[in-house]
Amino acid sequence: MKNKYQRLSKNDKLECRNMYYSTPKGKEMHLRLIRLNIIGICGLLISIYIIGNGIIKNILNWSDYFIAVPLFLASIIFLVGAYFIRGKVLNQFALKIPRFKNK
Repeated sequence: MKNKYQRLSKNDKLECRNMYYSTPKGKEMHLRLIRLNIIGICGLLISIYIIGNGIIKNILNWSDYFIAVPLFLASIIFLVGAYFIRGKVLNQFALKIPRFKNK
């Protein structure tokens, strides 16, 4: 069952998530995922600030694009990656727990 976590009900997902985050490995993974999200959001905000500041002051150079666009793309990759990693890890956990195997 490849997508067990995605097929659980909302309450079961919440229970599975809480059970996983209560384990030592889950606590560490939760901190890493939060860190990835913070880095992604900060990168998005900084890249938007660079482009916005350049547009407002009419001094937007090619170097601003050279910095802001890759930063924006990397930030999107961080956010999407954190989402997929969370789903993958929780799915593996749901497959191992007997309580969620029959649901």
